[in-house]
Amino acid sequence: MITSRSISTVVAGCFLSVQLLLVPAAHAAMVSTQSVLQVEQRSAQEARIVSVLQRAEASSMLAKNGLNVEQVESRLQRLSNAEVAQLAERADQIPAGEGALELVLVIFLVLILLDILGVTDIFPRI
Repeated sequence: MITSRSISTVVAGCFLSVQLLLVPAAHAAMVSTQSVLQVEQRSAQEARIVSVLQRAEASSMLAKNGLNVEQVESRLQRLSNAEVAQLAERADQIPAGEGALELVLVIFLVLILLDILGVTDIFPRI
């Protein structure tokens, strides 16, 4: 005859085995200084690009092309570190109030290129 103790032992064993199967193992690794610096550098570069895009001239140019700063910010996340560095360098070279049109055009061309390659879907008619 099966006792309640043996039933509870079987049920507890089943629950324990299911729980052990469903819990993922934790993985720990060293975080290199280089990787932390790259993340910090990229966030600083993105901040520089966004600050240039928030200028009145750049915002009006983006609006003419059917974009806003939030859309460009979300697309910045998809760019590689090299592309973000290139845009940030270009943004640093532009004096305040000058060349914002050129920067917006460069960003616009990058967005078109990403859309053609299929990475984004900003312009569905392309």
